[in-house]
Amino acid sequence: MARNEALVTIVGWLNNVSDFDWGRALKVSTDVRKQNAAGEWETVDKTLFDVTTDLRDVNLEGVRQVEIEGRITGTNVFQKRDGTTGFTIKVRANHIAPVAEKINHAAVHEVWPTVNPGEGKIEESAPF
Repeated sequence: MARNEALVTIVGWLNNVSDFDWGRALKVSTDVRKQNAAGEWETVDKTLFDVTTDLRDVNLEGVRQVEIEGRITGTNVFQKRDGTTGFTIKVRANHIAPVAEKINHAAVHEVWPTVNPGEGKIEESAPF
């Protein structure tokens, strides 16, 4: 018989990491985005995750974004600073990995500039 469990994969922003003698606790958030009337995407909320794990060999120093795989173990309700009620999802992680940051288009062109055909001299000795 199959085991009942809620498995989840999260790619989110790493907000906090705390190491303890029993393991590691992470605070991770993901953006909830919605398309407005003008057709532009905007962040309207955040989903918060309280992640625990015994994986300590993953170096998260300077990491901004992580990918986590694990199982949902519960929820937590708390009071926010502004007095409203907040909600987190508890996750027990069995895999954590830093997500490499994407290089924006402009940064790529600083390294590899584009050339339009016909604007420059053709290098006849090029090996390709």
